[in-house]
Parts: sequence; structure tokens; C-alpha cells
Amino acid sequence: MSAPAPRPPPSAGSGMPLGRRAAGPLLWLLLAFPGVLFSGGGGPDAAAATGAPGAGQSAKQAFDRVVRGWRAGSATAVVSAMHHNRMTRFTLLCYPLSGKTCNMRPKQARVSLKTYFLRIKGIRLKDVTPRTSPASVRLYEFTYTPEREDVRTTRLHIQLARDRKGPWVLTSVTESAKPRD
Repeated sequence: MSAPAPRPPPSAGSGMPLGRRAAGPLLWLLLAFPGVLFSGGGGPDAAAATGAPGAGQSAKQAFDRVVRGWRAGSATAVVSAMHHNRMTRFTLLCYPLSGKTCNMRPKQARVSLKTYFLRIKGIRLKDVTPRTSPASVRLYEFTYTPEREDVRTTRLHIQLARDRKGPWVLTSVTESAKPRD
């Protein structure tokens, strides 16, 4: 008995590659239902409809949420402003980061920020953002007392970005030495 005959390639029969045969029905769907693909559903209303955290909020509301969490020393509140599946960049001068920059997902950020907030007391933030700054950036004078150290004042640079689904999410927190006046 001989071996079975080889199967013809996918393009055999129609004279057209398989991808082109599938393009016909897809093109018809696109032309028949353009609103499905081009509904423009990326604004705050679409985010509110999805029930995403922070949906439908302005940049000011998102900053208020982050700053309230920071002032309270609440890692959970700060992390709630992060995108649930993306990394956020943190540079903090006290332990556990000690000046290093780390990109963290929410779970890792929650652990690091809990440790950070446990080691500092007397948190005060004063908004010193220049009027010319974009809406997505805020600058604060950050005064606190690290464990077993004197009071220190640094600069805290907080940046947000608009998510594809509409809400503003935390993208970076950078603590740096305060420039001398």
C-alpha cells in the first residue's frame, strides 16, 4: 500500500491565498457596521460605562485622590490610582527604594509604599506647581520625618496619564532633593 496523497496547499481550489478569501466577509462586515469599529468610545463616558476605577474623572480629581492617599500614608489609596496591569515608575529617597528608580506593578508598589509610609511620619505636601505645567504634572514640597532622622523637605513630582479607556492613571512619582533657593 502506498502513502496517502499529500494535502493541497490552502490556496488550492480558489486560486486565492487563504488570507484574501477571509478578507471578503470582513470587508463586508466593516462596510455594513462601521459604528462597531469607529464608535469613538475612548472618552470618560465610555470609561464610566465600564465601571473602571476613576472612570469619568478629571485630572484634578485624580491628583486629589493620589494626594489624599499620600498625605494619609495610605499605600492602598495611592496604588488605587495606578493602572491595574501596567507599571508605574517610583523614585523615593527613603527605604525601601533609597533613591533608586523602580518600575512596579500595583501589587509590588503596595508592598513598597507600605514599608515606605511605615518609616516616615508627619507628612505634609504643599502644591508648588508652576502655572505653565501641563495638566498631567504636579510638583509638591514634601516635608516629612524619616525614622530616626531630622525633618526633611524634598520635591515630589507626580505625573498622570490618560488611559485608553478614559480615566487618569498614575504613571510616576519622583522624589528629589529640594533645589536651594
